[in-house]
Amino acid sequence: MRRSFPLAAGPLLGALLLAPALLTLSACQTGNDRADGNLLPAQAEAGTVWQGDHSSAAERAYVVARDSAEWTALWARVGEPAPAGLPGGRMAVAVFLGPRDTAGYGVTIDSVRQAGADLIVGYRETVPGPAQAVALNRTSPYAVRLMPSAAGTPKFVRGK
Repeated sequence: MRRSFPLAAGPLLGALLLAPALLTLSACQTGNDRADGNLLPAQAEAGTVWQGDHSSAAERAYVVARDSAEWTALWARVGEPAPAGLPGGRMAVAVFLGPRDTAGYGVTIDSVRQAGADLIVGYRETVPGPAQAVALNRTSPYAVRLMPSAAGTPKFVRGK
């Protein structure tokens, strides 16, 4: 048997069914308006994150690129040409771990927060475990993150 609702109930019922979905969507954080103060977007956009096992960095280095010359110098450390020019209104932060004797090492940049006059860049390192089998080839891991421009003295902090 088919049930019918009065005409006015249709839009009301639809609004009631859509309300939870709209509340969920409005709670999602996008862009740099994150409630936790992280200036990085919740989901990295394509072409804003680069990571790898092989760079030209001869030592551990923390790099900030706010202009095209710094952007070019950053990519020289990676050992590749810059994928494009530094977009207007953007800056980049990068962590280079330097040479490692085996594979299994890595680095990711997961947060950037403004703290007074400082720009706190949070990153995590991956280190192979004692029982983990790794290739015996030299690596030099790096991570680069493009983000909205922000003032402040960069301070890189390793997370656990």
